[in-house]
Amino acid sequence: MSKSWSHALLFASLAGTLAGCSSVPDQPRLARPLTDVTYSTDLTRSDPVPQAEPPSRSGNPDTYVVFGRRYRVKETSEGHRETGIASWYGWDFHGRKTSSGPPFNMFELTAAHKSLPIPTYARVTNLENGRSIVVKVNDRGPFVGERIIDLSYAAAARLDMLNQGTAQVEVVALEPYQHLPQLAARRAEERERLARRAEEREQLARRAEEREQLARRAVEPAITGKENTPSRLAGNTGSQLARNTGSQLARNTGPVKGSKVGNPVAKMQLALAAPAAKARKDKHETAKNSTVPVSRGNALYVVGMITERDNARQVQTRLSSQLQRSVQVESGKGKQYEVRVPLHGPGEAKQVAIRLASLGVSRSRIVAD
Repeated sequence: MSKSWSHALLFASLAGTLAGCSSVPDQPRLARPLTDVTYSTDLTRSDPVPQAEPPSRSGNPDTYVVFGRRYRVKETSEGHRETGIASWYGWDFHGRKTSSGPPFNMFELTAAHKSLPIPTYARVTNLENGRSIVVKVNDRGPFVGERIIDLSYAAAARLDMLNQGTAQVEVVALEPYQHLPQLAARRAEERERLARRAEEREQLARRAEEREQLARRAVEPAITGKENTPSRLAGNTGSQLARNTGSQLARNTGPVKGSKVGNPVAKMQLALAAPAAKARKDKHETAKNSTVPVSRGNALYVVGMITERDNARQVQTRLSSQLQRSVQVESGKGKQYEVRVPLHGPGEAKQVAIRLASLGVSRSRIVAD
């Protein structure tokens, strides 16, 4: 008898459990919020009235990154108008902290936007049914697809878009507009800094071009066979020429020792005597520097002089990288060092001499090994 009674109790408890599982409450239960704030669930409240409010301290960074994508906050809400897809968020975020600080209340007429200053008051119009409301932007989002605004549950209900989840809307910022003066000042300062850097790069490029033009002008008269007349430099052509700005350039048009008529080495020697830093007072020294050794082979070099070993090493590294060949540096007299650039052919001697002059290498000449 006791056994039958226990079976009856078991069946009664299972029936009660099944009945409880099949019942559906009239209203969904509100998950316990993360704060102790009491929320109103009144969906008939009037639209918020736009008013001037101080910018949020935590909700207005210059830029921020979400899911690997960087977003940039606008300096002002003035003139903002856009159309696109709106979505809504509710239970999963109810009671959680918003980007501006206060907890999210799904029953208030609020919204999240990726770039509008916080707070901003905006009018949102459902373009599919013509309904319109005013919301307060106090959060960041949405970060899914190309959606432009994320509305609270209450705002989505007022626009009659809960069932479909999204809707085509127009968002227009309302007065009084929100401004972020500190953010605007930081960006103006950054723009000025970038402009200064661009101007400095432009000046450096212009000076480099001027140095190359001056170096080309120094070599051109000898190459084109003009009269042997001194010319003045209009500016700097490297560190050596900078110390001798205004000095006259001379070229040696005398015959080359040990060379035959028509020898290309001899012609190139005469052509490259022009970029000398200053006229040689010592005729014997001039002849020594402008004389090409008798060639026993086909190896030709452009050789010039530069002060300080560190400068020579920098020129060596730069030329080796640019010309893709082995540039040599050898000790000279005192603090002078000899830079030796191998030539692939007589035709490139002019360009190599110009490049050496632009790097501060003086007394360029041709030698043959």
